[in-house]
Amino acid sequence: MNAIVNKAPFILLIFAFLNWCQGVASAQTRDIPAALEPWEVWATWDDQDRNAPSAYNNANERILYWPSPLSLSAGPKSAEWKITISVFAETWVPLPGNEEVWPLRVVGDGEPKAVVERDGRPMVKLTEGRHELSGEFAWDRMPQRIAVPTEIGLLELMVDGAPIELPNWDPDGHIWLHRQRTEAAEANSMTVQVYRVIEDGIPIWLRTEIELTVSGKSREEELGWILPEGWKLATVESPIPVAVDDRGRMMAQVRAGKWNINVDAFRTTDTREIRFAAVAEPIIDRELIGFQSNPTFRLAEVTGLPPVDVTQTTFPERWRNLPVYQWDTKTPIQLDEKMRGMGMQRPEGLRINRALWLDEDGGGYTYRDDVNGRMQQIWRLDAAAGQELGSVRVNGEGQLITSSPTTKADGVEIRTRNLQLDAIGRIQDAELIPATGWQTDADSLGVTLNLPPGWRALALFGADRVEGDWLTAWSLLDLFLLLIFGVAVFRLWGFWAGLVALLAFGLAYHEPGSPRITWLFLLMPLALLRVVHEGAAHKWIKAWKYLAVALLVINLVPFLGIQIQNALYPQLEPRGINFPSRDMFVGLNRAYVMSEQVGSVAYKSDDMMLPPSDLFARRSIGGRGGEQGGSGEIAIAGFDSRALDSKFQSGNLRFDPKSRIQTGPAQPNWQWNQVDCYWDGPVSAEQKFQPILISL
Repeated sequence: MNAIVNKAPFILLIFAFLNWCQGVASAQTRDIPAALEPWEVWATWDDQDRNAPSAYNNANERILYWPSPLSLSAGPKSAEWKITISVFAETWVPLPGNEEVWPLRVVGDGEPKAVVERDGRPMVKLTEGRHELSGEFAWDRMPQRIAVPTEIGLLELMVDGAPIELPNWDPDGHIWLHRQRTEAAEANSMTVQVYRVIEDGIPIWLRTEIELTVSGKSREEELGWILPEGWKLATVESPIPVAVDDRGRMMAQVRAGKWNINVDAFRTTDTREIRFAAVAEPIIDRELIGFQSNPTFRLAEVTGLPPVDVTQTTFPERWRNLPVYQWDTKTPIQLDEKMRGMGMQRPEGLRINRALWLDEDGGGYTYRDDVNGRMQQIWRLDAAAGQELGSVRVNGEGQLITSSPTTKADGVEIRTRNLQLDAIGRIQDAELIPATGWQTDADSLGVTLNLPPGWRALALFGADRVEGDWLTAWSLLDLFLLLIFGVAVFRLWGFWAGLVALLAFGLAYHEPGSPRITWLFLLMPLALLRVVHEGAAHKWIKAWKYLAVALLVINLVPFLGIQIQNALYPQLEPRGINFPSRDMFVGLNRAYVMSEQVGSVAYKSDDMMLPPSDLFARRSIGGRGGEQGGSGEIAIAGFDSRALDSKFQSGNLRFDPKSRIQTGPAQPNWQWNQVDCYWDGPVSAEQKFQPILISL
């Protein structure tokens, strides 16, 4: 009889069956203490499927039964079928047939079985063990097709007493009885090509693609050893059922056609030699193998193998950019390590951009850190003292926050040299705020402090440059005008009047809409009237005084109204109330700032390589007042550093998708009053800054 394999993914079933066999063998030798034997059933009462094997890639997915090849013999008026099924836990098992062709006289282990319709398919309920099932179909005229469960992978078919070499089995699981393949049966033959790539790193990966060209009948073939000695199987992707045992041997149920099987294996220990075991029989004697180096990990090369011109081979297109060698599988592959790590190259420092949002009551801060770095040698980042780390994402994926066993600080493990980290957390009652926010130094640092309505930044100490606080908003011209105004009032009306004028004028000087020039405009005629008592000049100066008083009233009344409103209802305060420097020649200063920015961009070679659109996006994101605020290069348009590391990641090394990863506090999305802080050089982990804030 001949067999054909359905297109269902039976690789899971085969792996599960092998694991179950191994588990049964080990279970027979287990030794339960006599005192615990009465508790065995009680301890496992809720695990009804404990004896069923699990899928190789999911311990929670159980395979409850395993079918053998189905034997089906169809005639003009009836058909007979039989199958052997191994059941690992009591379950419902589907049978051949459907509503159109229903199985009759179903017998299991010599006893009649009740057939029940479930999910539109005929099923029987079987207990744990091995069962022999058989049944019949009856019809007046042989149907065109019969439904066969997709869980069945092998079929022996006879129609009118003649074996069918190549039966038609469509993807929906229907066996066509009348529509047969017209091609002539060919002799059984199979050619195999094996292509591999070694990906250096931690762990080191071995990517294998097996190309099978099969003709003839459907059959089971033992291909041979697919894994070299010491490698662990990670994933298998195959359109046909295959099985790989613990020694690395592969078996496949093949049928006519061309099939590509992809196998990924890894090893966590360092290796200088790749070879098959002494008793191993590789699939073919000569293979093509490529080597993908990882300079951020080490400099290594393959020695002892002759290189080949990849353009003259059938090596897969996606690997043709790598150096390719011809490997005689009877000889080992030598990996010659030239240099470990990055040698004398100094790793780039971290670039940290921080955004802090003050609570409305001033009780604490919510912060978000954007940490970037390339070629890093940091494998763990711990938050600075006084900061509560809420959530962390590395390269866009959530990370589990753990406590350091030595410092007891909260932090995350880093698994990549090219780091792109986003963190959100809380700072409670902090007068001195850690500058970097982490227990590590930074090469560049920018901080944006977001204040809610009704709050002002009087000063901020600890940063090299600050923009937006009251103290640094004063220029030499502002101080000169303040001094002139205070001295003039003192000379005219005495010490106490001069002191009050100095304080009032100074505190209101940088408030939006404050009457600064009109005060000076009024002070001049008041001073002149002290010395000019009569004549035409006296009349003109007096008119000047009335005009200045009118202008002062026009400016002062709205200003006082806004100040009173902001004090009573801070939420009505307009956005962007900070303390920028106020220059007399605004247009000239703006032109100077723009020319300085253009000049700084022109001398950066990396900026010159960007197209104009990306350059504009970069300046927009890094500039003050953007979505993130702060300074420096928060993001570079058109570049995603995560792509550099994604090819070295594997699903087997990531966190369990069901693990509970902290989500942290919500990130505020408001921007009201901002204070930007800059550091001109490297910043140590011990540095702190202190904001002095006032509330209206």
